[in-house]
Amino acid sequence: MPSATPEQYGDYELVERLGVGGMAETFVAIRRGPGGFEQRVCLKRILPALANDPDFVAMFLREARLSALLHHGHIARVLDFGIADSAHYLTLELIEGTDLRAALRHLRRRGESLDPGLTSYLAHAIGAALDFAHTADDDGVAAGIIHRDVSPSNVLLSNAGEVKLADFGIAKATSQPGSIQSGALKGKLAYMAPEYALGGPCSARSDLFSLGVLLYECLAGHRPFDGGNDIHTLDRARRGQHEHLREAAPQTPGALASAIESLLAADPEARPANAAAFLSMLADVPPPALARRALGAVVRSVDTHDALSTSPGLASTRPAPTRRPRKRVPSRR
Repeated sequence: MPSATPEQYGDYELVERLGVGGMAETFVAIRRGPGGFEQRVCLKRILPALANDPDFVAMFLREARLSALLHHGHIARVLDFGIADSAHYLTLELIEGTDLRAALRHLRRRGESLDPGLTSYLAHAIGAALDFAHTADDDGVAAGIIHRDVSPSNVLLSNAGEVKLADFGIAKATSQPGSIQSGALKGKLAYMAPEYALGGPCSARSDLFSLGVLLYECLAGHRPFDGGNDIHTLDRARRGQHEHLREAAPQTPGALASAIESLLAADPEARPANAAAFLSMLADVPPPALARRALGAVVRSVDTHDALSTSPGLASTRPAPTRRPRKRVPSRR
């Protein structure tokens, strides 16, 4: 809820706290200027208790540098970066709407899952965002930025039906020596590629696996590898054990199902070589002409409970829900 007395923070007025994570907190903020100028943004700042911790500051600075390279229509833009009241902050474009996690929860409550046309729209949008992040910065120079946390809570959906991949806070650039080798895991295990979850390196193909889990969930209403606990889920992913998408979601067009299934291969070498190759596989399943409008209608239908219960940074390890026939949210053609 908006604060009764907004906090002034540098050039910004903090009007509503959106959330808090292990390193930073986010706010709806307003920057004002002459002639009635007013800009609403999402402001992210390091938590006060960590403002002087050199390791956390270094992580935050790295996030800002990597995010600044990513100027793409399907990636949430960084607008500003600085220091105020002895704490680092960055501001991003504010997406008025919800995230995919809340939208899918809302649909599940209604016994529905996402229509294949809208899922194709998401696949094209997120695939294009990953293709850009994996291959180029704003000057077209190879950057190799691996997101490492492609999951529904990091896909923002606007009331107008825009799709934005967000939160590159744990992203890594392959140009940094050792940056994507094994070590402390980052991301949500339910969406994590098995080679990375088992301590191996993370690559662009690891991001594609996560995208496959996300898209499967959109259509089937549940994730492909969910087990009774983390260990069972990881074992199923390692062995590629899951119900085929056409069985879990029979209305899925064959070309779309095949493209998504290709992302879920346990062996990274068996997945598409890159995001561009995946997008090529979607040539026969273009999104409907009015997909953006239809997705906006879904976003605007998300109820307050689902929107407010979104918890970025937390992974669900609950068993897969009992399957039942699901209605499809139609894409308006």
